Amino acid sequence: MSIKISLTNKIPKEREDILSIMKFSESVDRHSGILSNGLVQYNEKDIFEVWQINQPTTSENFNNIFVSKSKNYMHGSIIIDLKKSFEDNQLTIIQSYKDFFSIAEKNNMRIIKIWHYFPQLLKKYENKKTNYALLCESRELVYKKYFKNQNYPAATAIGISGNKILMYFLASFCDKYETIENKRQVSSYMYPQDIFQEKPMFSRAVSFFDIDDGKEKIFISGTASIKGYKSMHALDLKSQFDEALRNYQTFIRVENNKTNISRIYVSKLQNKDVPWIIDKLDKTFGTNNYVLLKGDICREELLIELEGVSDGKYKV
Repeated sequence: MSIKISLTNKIPKEREDILSIMKFSESVDRHSGILSNGLVQYNEKDIFEVWQINQPTTSENFNNIFVSKSKNYMHGSIIIDLKKSFEDNQLTIIQSYKDFFSIAEKNNMRIIKIWHYFPQLLKKYENKKTNYALLCESRELVYKKYFKNQNYPAATAIGISGNKILMYFLASFCDKYETIENKRQVSSYMYPQDIFQEKPMFSRAVSFFDIDDGKEKIFISGTASIKGYKSMHALDLKSQFDEALRNYQTFIRVENNKTNISRIYVSKLQNKDVPWIIDKLDKTFGTNNYVLLKGDICREELLIELEGVSDGKYKV
């Protein structure tokens, strides 16, 4: 059985085949095997995201990374205290990336996607660089060593409150790993450097086949209202949602796709807009197939970002 990600209101009692359980709450922590990513949810009921693999799992610690793994899959996470200086934070992020790849390679697995939840994502240091720029620079320094081509893992980077950074990854002993770009967008690692301070090195999506059952999965990176390399519909939530959804649907069909599980991140969401966007998401993804979260996007003018996972049979 390939990895199955689902949303539920109840924590599973039996966890022998559970790779990860994610809780959505304001603090970043790990308690009783449940990881919280520091994001407040807007859904009516508390939601947990469960990663199930139908294989026995074991856990270990590797250089402050909590690792849960099975024969074919691995989930690794690290919680980092945010420091005051750009340089100190960068050293820590670089080492975390190196450790991620080291533990994956040690287990003959390939990293599929990396998630980043970073306090004060757009805060500027004395050098005028933001935390998002810090993240991108750190990633580039590491990826130059690990990738001779541009087959980068998928990624999501979202701003949170508090003072703790959360990074985690999914790796797999998989077959037919493929990176996928969006024809509506310039690849993030090809953004013109005279315009963008950052060089975000990630693939828009990654698909792979489970080595045991041969089923395809596709993991979609954080997807916003960007066409080419330009932000579209600045500060217009409704138009940005439509644009971001067009980008998302270049990878998979969401209509009648119950295998699609999405996270939707919104910044600056006003109370009057919550019923509208909940109704829109219910109709687009299905009531039990998404979680709506409060988080900052990598550009100030962007208000919404979508990410998700689906069975590959729904690829466009």
